Amino acid sequence: MSGHDIITIGASAGGVETLCQLVGELPPDLAAAVFIVLHVPSHGKSVLPKILNRVIEKQHGGLSSLQARHPLDGELIVPGQIYVAPPDKHLLIKDSCIHLARGPRENSHRPAIDPLFRTAARTYGSRVVGVILSGLLDDGTAGLAAIKQCGGVAISQDPEEALYSGMPLSAIENVAIDYILKVADISKTLIHLASEPALESKTQITQQMDMEANIAEFDLDTMQKTKRPGTPSGFACPECNGALWELHEGKLIRFRCRTGHAYSINTLLAEQTDALEVALWSALRALEEKAALTERMAARARSRSQNISAQRFQEQAQDSQQSATLVRQMLLKSDTSEELAAANLQPLEQQNLEPSVPSSLSPPFTTAKHLIAIALDADTKALKEILAALDGLEAAIIVTQQSYPQDSDKLVDILKSSTSLHVKLAEEGDSLQPGTAYIVPRSRHLLVNPDSSLALLQSKLVHFVSPSTDLLFESVAASFREKAIALILAPTSSDGIMGMRAIRETGGYAIVAQGEETMHQEYLNNAQVMPISQIAQTLINLVKKVE
Repeated sequence: MSGHDIITIGASAGGVETLCQLVGELPPDLAAAVFIVLHVPSHGKSVLPKILNRVIEKQHGGLSSLQARHPLDGELIVPGQIYVAPPDKHLLIKDSCIHLARGPRENSHRPAIDPLFRTAARTYGSRVVGVILSGLLDDGTAGLAAIKQCGGVAISQDPEEALYSGMPLSAIENVAIDYILKVADISKTLIHLASEPALESKTQITQQMDMEANIAEFDLDTMQKTKRPGTPSGFACPECNGALWELHEGKLIRFRCRTGHAYSINTLLAEQTDALEVALWSALRALEEKAALTERMAARARSRSQNISAQRFQEQAQDSQQSATLVRQMLLKSDTSEELAAANLQPLEQQNLEPSVPSSLSPPFTTAKHLIAIALDADTKALKEILAALDGLEAAIIVTQQSYPQDSDKLVDILKSSTSLHVKLAEEGDSLQPGTAYIVPRSRHLLVNPDSSLALLQSKLVHFVSPSTDLLFESVAASFREKAIALILAPTSSDGIMGMRAIRETGGYAIVAQGEETMHQEYLNNAQVMPISQIAQTLINLVKKVE
């Protein structure tokens, strides 16, 4: 019976010193293969093998067969070797061989720790030992959970000893760790485990674990599958802007997009924070350039005695300067780095991830069991006809305007005069009620929470469209699943396509009104196209069908 002869180690900030200490205390005849992922820049050069080899030579002279190096793709695994992940490639294990792949980044890293741990667990099961060392955030936690799921051993460095305790703390909080040790004791434990027979694990590899391992390899068959694990999250991938799907594994909550980018909660927060700062700097540059340009145009108009034009340009310049000042203050006063540092030390279950809902707005006793989400352009004629026919329907309705939204209060008044449904402007914390139509406020994103309450987000911090139909539909899909219906009237853009796909994939129904203009092919692929005259009766039939 084999021992625990596959040792996988993950480290990040503060990891070089820790790895040197750990490797220096391993015996020259270690009966196990060691795999190391250290977060390094994608375009840099890794000198970690040279550093570790100097440590080994200093400790054992030329007598040690233990050597550290970057492996080759397809290389057979040999005991007594230390394989270090090269820059910009995931280090993976499959069929007793080493694979190097430029698959999607996980937790914003390539190489990442999770893919190594996950593929090792899938291939070697209970023979695998996973070790988490010093590092920020939480890469490696999901992979360590996979190792435990397959019967392997989980070890974490003592957070009090680690230079950066984020990764060890995350592992301890979310995984049933077997050993929490100082580095000197980790080396001794690895030596003991390598010679101790590993009990055969009867755990079956889950479809989700197998799929995620294949995604790291950039396996085309897996990448092209339309069905993915998880549920739509309502968030966008920071790297490719695709929809993120939410995955639950015990205490862990993770996110993965269609192209394979994966994020933990804290990593997603860090990426969104970085993206927000980039957007703010871009906005500041654009506003300052606009102010300078309109001032020049004002000066030119004055030189030509065009006083009215000069005054208009000068007012535009002043507005741009005032807006630039506000953005600059936001950048200077930003304390996001401190918030992230605090989150890095805070257990996941203690972090509030839901939009805040005022305590005074507690949901009523009866909430809607069905939800119809409608997106339209500026023309409200078709919407009025449809709502007029839905009198008495036991479903809540949300209405959002995709392009050039008019004043929300005006839309409320227009619809109130044409339907007996209760029509109101959506507010933070509203609980969805049957027979009520909620109008999304202008320049605010609306999300539906799992408890049927509404959350409103400031658009300038979320997306480029205002409000976003995709974000609305994806949150509806996650909260109402097969009882969700999406309807787009006069589709004129691609906003809403990803959300419709999410509703279809969670068992809901998607409809697009047939129009005179050529329709985007993705609408035809993900929704039922029908004349406006048939839509109201179809909605009534669908609600009654799933009651």
